[in-house]
Amino acid sequence: MSEHRTIDKSAEIIFEKVLKKVPSQLEIKRKDSALGVRLLSRFDEVNQYEGLYVHKVTEFRGTKSSFLIALIEKHLTIIQSKKYGRVKKEIEEVEPVLIFSIPKDIGKIYMRRETVADKVTDLFTKIDIDFAEYPKFSRKYYVAGEHPELVKQHMPKFLIETMEKVEDVIVEINGNWGLVRTEKNLTEELLLKLISVGQQMTV
Repeated sequence: MSEHRTIDKSAEIIFEKVLKKVPSQLEIKRKDSALGVRLLSRFDEVNQYEGLYVHKVTEFRGTKSSFLIALIEKHLTIIQSKKYGRVKKEIEEVEPVLIFSIPKDIGKIYMRRETVADKVTDLFTKIDIDFAEYPKFSRKYYVAGEHPELVKQHMPKFLIETMEKVEDVIVEINGNWGLVRTEKNLTEELLLKLISVGQQMTV
């Protein structure tokens, strides 16, 4: 993972355009890419790529707390099946991600949209962590963690209540830091969505 690379011009244009649309109640501060590299290195979600560059690390501060948005430039090789055999294809994508902090270290947690297969598997494994006071969230998300009881006691309410309203995101928490991503390429709409998610967490 590295911060040393020039960002694609079209991605830069989208990012700067979106910043002009950010609600005035959010204070914006540019941060060094090295901070983004340091924080992102905590997460398994982004350590799977052959090459990863971090751009446009930006802090958005609300009334109670702040969050970071960064662009990650992912490089990976996939194998495609063709009529004449299997061939390697190099993929380069730019994805926006949201980085946030939580008050208490609750270990490693992984959270994603729950599938029917997850529900069936959980009948036997009982890995999925449910929250009695948040049945909608528990139906919607599959949550796995190293310390289930600690997660149940200290999972921040702002995170649960925000995720109840959001579709198609993956959340990874490691210690006091969390990552929200969609695994989708950068668009203006997607970036505005992540900023909106961050804003709901800071109200």
